[in-house]
Amino acid sequence: MLDKNGFAFICQFLEQQAGIAIEADQDQFVACRLLPVAQKHGFDSLESMIVQLQNRRERHLIQDVIESLITHETSFFRDAHYFDELTERILPRLIARRTSERRLSIWCAACSTGQEAYSVAMILRERFAQQLNDWHIELLATDLSEISLQQAQTGRFTEVEVRRGLSVPRLTQHFRQDGDGWQIDDRLKRMVRFEQLNLTNVWPPFSSMDLILLRNVLVYMSPATRQKILTRMQRVLHSDGCLILGSSESSSIPDARFATVRPSSK
Repeated sequence: MLDKNGFAFICQFLEQQAGIAIEADQDQFVACRLLPVAQKHGFDSLESMIVQLQNRRERHLIQDVIESLITHETSFFRDAHYFDELTERILPRLIARRTSERRLSIWCAACSTGQEAYSVAMILRERFAQQLNDWHIELLATDLSEISLQQAQTGRFTEVEVRRGLSVPRLTQHFRQDGDGWQIDDRLKRMVRFEQLNLTNVWPPFSSMDLILLRNVLVYMSPATRQKILTRMQRVLHSDGCLILGSSESSSIPDARFATVRPSSK
Protein backbone atom coordinates (compact mmCIF):
# COMPACT_ATOMS: atom_id res chain seq x y z
CA MET A 1 0.00 0.00 0.00
CA LEU A 2 0.93 3.65 -0.38
CA ASP A 3 1.44 5.80 2.67
CA LYS A 4 0.12 9.35 2.79
CA ASN A 5 3.37 10.94 1.62
CA GLY A 6 3.80 8.44 -1.21
CA PHE A 7 0.26 9.03 -2.47
CA ALA A 8 0.75 12.81 -2.28
CA PHE A 9 3.92 12.50 -4.34
CA ILE A 10 2.20 10.38 -7.01
CA CYS A 11 -0.65 12.90 -7.25
CA GLN A 12 1.81 15.73 -7.74
CA PHE A 13 3.95 13.67 -10.11
CA LEU A 14 1.06 12.73 -12.39
CA GLU A 15 -0.26 16.28 -12.57
CA GLN A 16 3.19 17.61 -13.43
CA GLN A 17 3.89 14.91 -16.01
CA ALA A 18 0.47 14.57 -17.66
CA GLY A 19 -1.83 17.21 -16.21
CA ILE A 20 -4.06 14.52 -14.69
CA ALA A 21 -5.67 15.14 -11.31
CA ILE A 22 -6.13 12.18 -8.95
CA GLU A 23 -8.99 12.27 -6.46
CA ALA A 24 -8.14 12.16 -2.74
CA ASP A 25 -9.92 8.83 -2.23
CA GLN A 26 -8.10 6.98 -5.03
CA ASP A 27 -5.10 5.83 -3.00
CA GLN A 28 -6.03 2.14 -3.22
CA PHE A 29 -6.70 2.40 -6.95
CA VAL A 30 -3.30 4.05 -7.46
CA ALA A 31 -1.52 1.43 -5.38
CA CYS A 32 -3.12 -1.42 -7.36
CA ARG A 33 -2.12 0.16 -10.65
CA LEU A 34 1.46 0.84 -9.52
CA LEU A 35 2.24 -2.54 -7.96
CA PRO A 36 2.79 -4.36 -11.31
CA VAL A 37 5.05 -1.49 -12.42
CA ALA A 38 7.17 -1.82 -9.28
CA GLN A 39 7.45 -5.58 -9.82
CA LYS A 40 8.37 -5.14 -13.47
CA HIS A 41 11.24 -2.82 -12.56
CA GLY A 42 12.49 -5.02 -9.73
CA PHE A 43 11.48 -2.92 -6.73
CA ASP A 44 10.57 -4.71 -3.51
CA SER A 45 8.01 -2.07 -2.52
CA LEU A 46 6.11 0.93 -3.85
CA GLU A 47 8.06 3.13 -1.45
CA SER A 48 11.40 2.15 -3.01
CA MET A 49 10.02 2.81 -6.49
CA ILE A 50 8.80 6.25 -5.43
CA VAL A 51 12.28 7.09 -4.12
CA GLN A 52 13.65 6.27 -7.58
CA LEU A 53 10.87 8.27 -9.26
CA GLN A 54 11.86 11.32 -7.23
CA ASN A 55 15.22 11.30 -8.99
CA ARG A 56 13.43 11.65 -12.36
CA ARG A 57 16.28 9.87 -14.17
CA GLU A 58 14.73 6.68 -15.53
CA ARG A 59 12.58 7.56 -18.54
CA HIS A 60 11.15 4.05 -18.91
CA LEU A 61 10.06 3.95 -15.28
CA ILE A 62 8.44 7.37 -15.57
CA GLN A 63 6.59 6.35 -18.74
CA ASP A 64 5.43 3.06 -17.21
CA VAL A 65 4.05 4.83 -14.14
CA ILE A 66 2.17 7.30 -16.33
CA GLU A 67 0.86 4.51 -18.58
CA SER A 68 -0.46 2.62 -15.56
CA LEU A 69 -2.48 5.58 -14.28
CA ILE A 70 -3.96 7.14 -17.42
CA THR A 71 -7.25 6.07 -18.97
CA HIS A 72 -7.08 4.18 -22.27
CA GLU A 73 -10.84 3.70 -22.75
CA THR A 74 -12.04 4.15 -26.34
CA SER A 75 -14.08 2.44 -29.04
CA PHE A 76 -15.04 2.83 -32.67
CA PHE A 77 -17.71 5.52 -33.17
CA ARG A 78 -17.81 6.10 -29.42
CA ASP A 79 -20.92 8.16 -28.61
CA ALA A 80 -22.57 7.78 -32.01
CA HIS A 81 -24.26 11.20 -31.90
CA TYR A 82 -20.84 12.85 -32.28
CA PHE A 83 -20.22 11.08 -35.55
CA ASP A 84 -23.75 11.80 -36.77
CA GLU A 85 -23.07 15.48 -36.13
CA LEU A 86 -19.70 15.25 -37.89
CA THR A 87 -21.19 13.49 -40.89
CA GLU A 88 -24.34 15.55 -41.34
CA ARG A 89 -23.30 19.05 -40.30
CA ILE A 90 -19.74 19.77 -39.18
CA LEU A 91 -17.75 18.15 -41.99
CA PRO A 92 -20.04 19.34 -44.82
CA ARG A 93 -19.79 22.89 -43.47
CA LEU A 94 -15.99 22.75 -43.20
CA ILE A 95 -15.63 21.18 -46.64
CA ALA A 96 -17.77 23.92 -48.17
CA ARG A 97 -15.54 26.57 -46.56
CA ARG A 98 -12.36 24.93 -47.88
CA THR A 99 -13.45 24.37 -51.47
CA SER A 100 -11.08 27.00 -52.88
CA GLU A 101 -8.03 25.70 -50.96
CA ARG A 102 -8.95 22.02 -51.30
CA ARG A 103 -7.25 21.25 -47.99
CA LEU A 104 -8.67 19.87 -44.75
CA SER A 105 -6.77 19.38 -41.49
CA ILE A 106 -8.19 17.25 -38.66
CA TRP A 107 -6.58 16.48 -35.31
CA CYS A 108 -7.67 13.76 -32.87
CA ALA A 109 -5.84 15.11 -29.84
CA ALA A 110 -6.15 12.15 -27.45
CA CYS A 111 -6.52 9.18 -29.77
CA SER A 112 -5.65 6.27 -27.43
CA THR A 113 -5.44 3.08 -29.55
CA GLY A 114 -6.73 4.82 -32.68
CA GLN A 115 -10.41 3.93 -32.91
CA GLU A 116 -11.58 7.55 -32.98
CA ALA A 117 -9.16 8.57 -35.74
CA TYR A 118 -10.02 5.51 -37.83
CA SER A 119 -13.73 6.24 -37.32
CA VAL A 120 -13.21 9.71 -38.79
CA ALA A 121 -11.26 8.17 -41.69
CA MET A 122 -14.16 5.79 -42.37
CA ILE A 123 -16.59 8.69 -42.54
CA LEU A 124 -14.33 10.58 -44.95
CA ARG A 125 -14.11 7.54 -47.20
CA GLU A 126 -17.77 6.52 -47.01
CA ARG A 127 -19.45 9.91 -47.34
CA PHE A 128 -16.94 12.32 -48.87
CA ALA A 129 -14.48 10.27 -50.95
CA GLN A 130 -15.64 11.60 -54.32
CA GLN A 131 -16.00 15.15 -53.06
CA LEU A 132 -12.48 15.11 -51.56
CA ASN A 133 -10.86 13.11 -54.35
CA ASP A 134 -8.07 15.56 -55.21
CA TRP A 135 -7.86 17.32 -51.84
CA HIS A 136 -4.97 17.32 -49.40
CA ILE A 137 -6.34 15.66 -46.27
CA GLU A 138 -4.34 15.75 -43.04
CA LEU A 139 -5.64 13.44 -40.33
CA LEU A 140 -3.33 13.67 -37.32
CA ALA A 141 -3.83 11.54 -34.21
CA THR A 142 -1.77 12.06 -31.06
CA ASP A 143 -1.62 10.56 -27.60
CA LEU A 144 0.59 10.53 -24.54
CA SER A 145 0.68 6.74 -24.34
CA GLU A 146 3.44 4.92 -26.21
CA ILE A 147 1.65 1.58 -25.74
CA SER A 148 -1.62 2.86 -27.19
CA LEU A 149 0.11 4.43 -30.18
CA GLN A 150 1.97 1.22 -30.97
CA GLN A 151 -1.34 -0.60 -31.37
CA ALA A 152 -2.92 2.29 -33.25
CA GLN A 153 -0.10 2.31 -35.79
CA THR A 154 -0.48 -1.42 -36.47
CA GLY A 155 -4.18 -1.00 -37.26
CA ARG A 156 -4.86 -4.40 -35.73
CA PHE A 157 -7.74 -4.91 -33.31
CA THR A 158 -9.22 -7.79 -31.35
CA GLU A 159 -12.63 -9.32 -31.94
CA VAL A 160 -13.93 -7.53 -28.85
CA GLU A 161 -12.58 -4.16 -30.01
CA VAL A 162 -14.13 -4.29 -33.49
CA ARG A 163 -17.48 -5.40 -32.08
CA ARG A 164 -17.60 -2.24 -29.97
CA GLY A 165 -19.10 0.36 -32.28
CA LEU A 166 -18.61 -1.23 -35.70
CA SER A 167 -21.53 -2.55 -37.72
CA VAL A 168 -21.06 -5.74 -39.72
CA PRO A 169 -21.10 -3.83 -43.05
CA ARG A 170 -18.40 -1.45 -41.81
CA LEU A 171 -16.32 -4.31 -40.46
CA THR A 172 -16.39 -6.19 -43.77
CA GLN A 173 -15.79 -3.02 -45.79
CA HIS A 174 -12.82 -1.66 -43.86
CA PHE A 175 -11.18 -4.72 -42.24
CA ARG A 176 -9.92 -8.16 -43.06
CA GLN A 177 -9.75 -11.02 -40.60
CA ASP A 178 -6.21 -11.80 -39.50
CA GLY A 179 -5.92 -14.87 -37.27
CA ASP A 180 -7.88 -14.16 -34.11
CA GLY A 181 -8.02 -10.42 -34.83
CA TRP A 182 -8.90 -7.89 -37.51
CA GLN A 183 -6.58 -5.76 -39.64
CA ILE A 184 -7.73 -2.40 -40.92
CA ASP A 185 -7.54 -1.75 -44.66
CA ASP A 186 -4.16 -0.34 -45.73
CA ARG A 187 -5.72 2.59 -47.59
CA LEU A 188 -7.58 3.63 -44.45
CA LYS A 189 -4.49 3.08 -42.33
CA ARG A 190 -2.45 5.40 -44.56
CA MET A 191 -4.97 8.19 -44.05
CA VAL A 192 -3.94 8.64 -40.39
CA ARG A 193 -0.61 9.90 -39.05
CA PHE A 194 0.04 8.90 -35.44
CA GLU A 195 2.46 10.84 -33.25
CA GLN A 196 3.21 10.93 -29.54
CA LEU A 197 2.32 14.20 -27.86
CA ASN A 198 1.92 15.18 -24.22
CA LEU A 199 -0.66 17.98 -24.32
CA THR A 200 0.84 19.56 -21.20
CA ASN A 201 4.37 19.81 -22.65
CA VAL A 202 5.75 22.03 -25.40
CA TRP A 203 3.95 21.44 -28.71
CA PRO A 204 5.70 21.19 -32.06
CA PRO A 205 4.69 23.69 -34.78
CA PHE A 206 1.15 23.07 -36.06
CA SER A 207 -0.56 24.09 -39.25
CA SER A 208 -4.00 25.64 -38.67
CA MET A 209 -6.47 22.89 -37.82
CA ASP A 210 -9.97 22.91 -39.27
CA LEU A 211 -11.33 20.34 -36.84
CA ILE A 212 -9.99 19.21 -33.46
CA LEU A 213 -11.47 16.33 -31.48
CA LEU A 214 -10.56 16.70 -27.81
CA ARG A 215 -13.03 14.33 -26.23
CA ASN A 216 -13.03 12.74 -22.77
CA VAL A 217 -9.60 13.97 -21.72
CA LEU A 218 -10.09 17.35 -20.04
CA VAL A 219 -12.44 15.75 -17.53
CA TYR A 220 -9.40 14.04 -15.94
CA MET A 221 -7.39 17.24 -15.66
CA SER A 222 -7.17 20.07 -13.17
CA PRO A 223 -8.90 23.38 -14.03
CA ALA A 224 -5.54 25.10 -14.55
CA THR A 225 -4.39 22.42 -16.99
CA ARG A 226 -7.70 22.55 -18.90
CA GLN A 227 -7.33 26.31 -19.27
CA LYS A 228 -3.74 25.93 -20.49
CA ILE A 229 -4.64 23.32 -23.12
CA LEU A 230 -7.73 25.14 -24.40
CA THR A 231 -5.74 28.38 -24.74
CA ARG A 232 -3.21 26.51 -26.87
CA MET A 233 -6.03 24.98 -28.91
CA GLN A 234 -7.30 28.46 -29.70
CA ARG A 235 -3.98 29.29 -31.30
CA VAL A 236 -3.83 26.26 -33.60
CA LEU A 237 -7.54 26.19 -34.54
CA HIS A 238 -8.44 27.91 -37.80
CA SER A 239 -10.45 31.11 -37.39
CA ASP A 240 -13.57 29.35 -38.70
CA GLY A 241 -12.68 25.87 -37.49
CA CYS A 242 -14.34 23.69 -34.83
CA LEU A 243 -13.11 22.05 -31.63
CA ILE A 244 -15.31 19.31 -30.19
CA LEU A 245 -15.32 18.40 -26.51
CA GLY A 246 -16.82 15.40 -24.71
CA SER A 247 -20.46 15.31 -23.60
CA SER A 248 -19.53 15.93 -19.97
CA GLU A 249 -16.96 18.60 -20.75
CA SER A 250 -17.28 22.34 -21.23
CA SER A 251 -14.91 25.16 -21.98
CA SER A 252 -14.07 27.88 -19.48
CA ILE A 253 -12.97 29.97 -22.47
CA PRO A 254 -15.73 31.79 -24.38
CA ASP A 255 -15.04 30.76 -27.98
CA ALA A 256 -17.79 30.10 -30.52
CA ARG A 257 -15.53 27.51 -32.20
CA PHE A 258 -15.58 25.27 -29.11
CA ALA A 259 -18.56 22.89 -29.14
CA THR A 260 -19.98 20.18 -26.90
CA VAL A 261 -22.13 17.80 -28.91
CA ARG A 262 -24.88 16.22 -26.83
CA PRO A 263 -27.36 13.48 -27.74
CA SER A 264 -30.58 14.60 -29.36
CA SER A 265 -33.56 14.80 -27.01
CA LYS A 266 -35.79 13.26 -29.65
